[in-house]
Amino acid sequence: MATPSDPDDWELRKGQIVGLGERSFRKSYYPQLRQNLDRLQRFRLLLDRTTDIVVMLSVPEGKVVDGNEAFGVLLGEPVEALIGRDFASLGLGDTARILEILSEDACSAARDRPVDSHSMLTEFSRDGRTMCFDLSLRTTLLDNECYCVLVARDVTERQHAHAMVAALLAEKEALLENALVGIVHTRERRIVACNRRIEEIFGYPPGGMIGLSTRIFYPTDYDFSSVGEEAYRSLGESGKQFSVTLQMQRVDGTPIWCELSGRALDSESPVSDSIWVISDVTERHDAEERARFLAYHDVLTSLPNPQLFQDRLQQAVAFAVRAGTKVALLLIDIDRFKAINDVLGHEVGDRLLVEVARRIEQNTRATDTVCRQGGDEYLLLLTNVSEPDAIATYAAELMANLAEPFSVDHQELTISVSVGVAIYPEDGADYGTLLKKADMAMYRSKESGRNTYRFFNEEMNDDAVAQVTLFSGLRRALDARQFVLHYQPQLEMGSGRLLGAEALIRWNHPDLGLVYPGRFIPVAEETGLIAEIGDWVLHEACAEAVEWRRVLGQDLAVAVNLSALQFKRGDIEKTVAEALEATGLDPSMLELELTESILIRDTESILAAVKRLKLMGIRLSIDDFGTGYSSLSYLKRFEVDKLKIDQSFVRDLAHNPEDAAIVRAIIQMAHSLGLKTIAEGVENKEVLDLLRLYRCDEAQGYHFARPLPADRFLAFAAERGI
Repeated sequence: MATPSDPDDWELRKGQIVGLGERSFRKSYYPQLRQNLDRLQRFRLLLDRTTDIVVMLSVPEGKVVDGNEAFGVLLGEPVEALIGRDFASLGLGDTARILEILSEDACSAARDRPVDSHSMLTEFSRDGRTMCFDLSLRTTLLDNECYCVLVARDVTERQHAHAMVAALLAEKEALLENALVGIVHTRERRIVACNRRIEEIFGYPPGGMIGLSTRIFYPTDYDFSSVGEEAYRSLGESGKQFSVTLQMQRVDGTPIWCELSGRALDSESPVSDSIWVISDVTERHDAEERARFLAYHDVLTSLPNPQLFQDRLQQAVAFAVRAGTKVALLLIDIDRFKAINDVLGHEVGDRLLVEVARRIEQNTRATDTVCRQGGDEYLLLLTNVSEPDAIATYAAELMANLAEPFSVDHQELTISVSVGVAIYPEDGADYGTLLKKADMAMYRSKESGRNTYRFFNEEMNDDAVAQVTLFSGLRRALDARQFVLHYQPQLEMGSGRLLGAEALIRWNHPDLGLVYPGRFIPVAEETGLIAEIGDWVLHEACAEAVEWRRVLGQDLAVAVNLSALQFKRGDIEKTVAEALEATGLDPSMLELELTESILIRDTESILAAVKRLKLMGIRLSIDDFGTGYSSLSYLKRFEVDKLKIDQSFVRDLAHNPEDAAIVRAIIQMAHSLGLKTIAEGVENKEVLDLLRLYRCDEAQGYHFARPLPADRFLAFAAERGI
């Protein structure tokens, strides 16, 4: 058994043993330690060189345990100064929330539960600059102590870029969603994306079109197929845009007109990916169609207008040339339509025009054309006509049909029409010629009493040429003093004494010779020149009557006819007064002849004018009495002096008992009213004797003298010994 050594020896041996242990430890563990220290240094260097911020926190205390250089740079302090600081005081985002998460994780780690990493975005502000960081957090146990490693990456620029991209995308999205046109992205002719406007155009709910075939846009399979073939072939060949305007349909089947434009994203395979822009142009299309329609149709009746009618007539003539048939142009004019407008109003008149148009259409064939010429006139084109008799039969049937009552605004209206007919090839081969001749024939219908039809003949053309000649020469005649007055003597029946004369106008035409008023007065009335001509007649007649007194030494009365237009103008008294003042004629030597038609128009104003003329001392007579609206009431109210018996009753007085009865009745009635009578158209002694028997007061006619020029009338008066 060993005995204890000497104490000094023991200390020596212990030292030797310890030294041996240290050498053994250094030999075995130092290299590993050195290696670990190098790795730690390299890791520390790596952390300090990274731009990310790395911080170690104690949990749950929330104290900074360590950090890299980027951490110190961010906060502007050395890292050593930050160790031990409360994390909550550093201002790195929502520190309270971060520490709350770390505390929850620490509890989980203490119970050996798995702990997840956490990520969040946070902001940090310094020196007026705000930065955005992407934080990563993870809790771990080290020597039974809980720590958190926090890594923060500066994503400020990335967030700015994301914000810009998001803003651009939002702008584009807003632009697409608020675009006035529909935009759709298709792939293999199926909708993969679209904006809201395209859904509104076609009546689909939001998102309701995604995934559907573009067949939904088209009314028929044929449209879907044909438009698709044309569109994708064009996009593939040209690589450019394809555009077309076509009819599509809404989800409820309502047809709409759309403008379709497309572009392929890949021209090699356009059907694979393409973008389409669709605009609803229904209103514009309808407006254009309406404009095109109105360019060739009447607004009121929707009938073809003269332009379209002319084209149809040209086609009909071309066909008639090949077929050897005829074409008829009928001009239909509603008789006295102005009275309907004046009495019932233009709205009723317009509705009547529409009803007349419909009824004419109902009486035509599909190959015929009805046109509204304007106002109350219609044109009718009859094609493939074999004989004129067929036209006459048709015209009579049409007039009978139009004579049936029309119901307009709960009113029953009856009309008649006057029709003129011109025929190809007899009357012309073009629209202008046929229309002109149909117009002449229509006016001949009017002259024949209306409610009839007339075919054109060359006599009408001659009359029309003469009318045009008169029309163009009237104004020149007035300025060139081509008008002259002739005077027909008026004699007292009992004594045969010359009382005066009726002034009758003649036109000394340079080409036509002496033209009688029956030919040019209607033209003058139509042009409005009748008022100026009437004023000239009045002044000339008054001047001549003054000349009679100067030459003959005795007063003779002059009778002057007044036109309705002179009265309508409203200044007849002024005109008469000026004529009397300018010539010096005694008013009692002027007799104004008024027609019955003047007296029944605007009765109160005419009555007032007549009374003012009577106050001036002028005598008044009613011309052509018995041929118009003969009425005892206006004879009493207008206080006329004389009735002039129309020559139509006088000429056959000796041989026509009815005329004799009328003449006797007029004379007896006039005498009972205190009026004188004068008979015109006395051409023989037999008639003169009967008038004396009936006690007619005065007479004029060829039996005494024809209307005479002024110088010959003076000679006639001198011969009568006055």
